[in-house]
Amino acid sequence: MTDTKPTADLHSNPSTAKSQLMLVYDSSCGFCSRAVQFILRHEHRHDLLFVARDSPLGEDLRRAFHLEAVESMVWIEGGQAAIESGAVLHAAGYVGGGWSALAFLGAICPATLRNYAYRWIARNRRRLPRGASACLTPTAGQRARFLS
Repeated sequence: MTDTKPTADLHSNPSTAKSQLMLVYDSSCGFCSRAVQFILRHEHRHDLLFVARDSPLGEDLRRAFHLEAVESMVWIEGGQAAIESGAVLHAAGYVGGGWSALAFLGAICPATLRNYAYRWIARNRRRLPRGASACLTPTAGQRARFLS
C-alpha cells in the first residue's frame, strides 16, 4: 500500500498536489459523498486522496488547472485533470474489477454523449439518492486521505 499521508507541501503548493492521485468532489452533495463512499468500499489500491471542492486546496487545484468555473468532480492524476464523465471513467477504472470493464466500455461512447448524461445527473443529483443527506464519515485509516 502506498503511503498516503498528506503533507504540508500539498496544502501549500498546488503544483506538488497536482502530481498526486486525487478526486476533488462536492462534499456538500449527498450523491458525491455516496460516490466517495463507494470508492472507499470497493477500491483495491488505497492511494487516492480526496479533496472537498470548496476547500482552500480544492479551490487552489481548480485554479491551477484553470477549472474555477467547472462544477464537476475533478480527477487528478499524473499532472492531468479530467472532469465530468472523464472523471467518472477514471474513478471506475481506479476501483477496478468489473468497474474497469465498464469504464473501458464507457470510453468507447463519444464524450459529448457521456458528458450530456453526466450533466443531467449533476443537475438532478440532489434528488436522485434518497437519504443522501448523511455526512460522509471516513474510518480512522481513511481520514488521512481526506486533505480538506
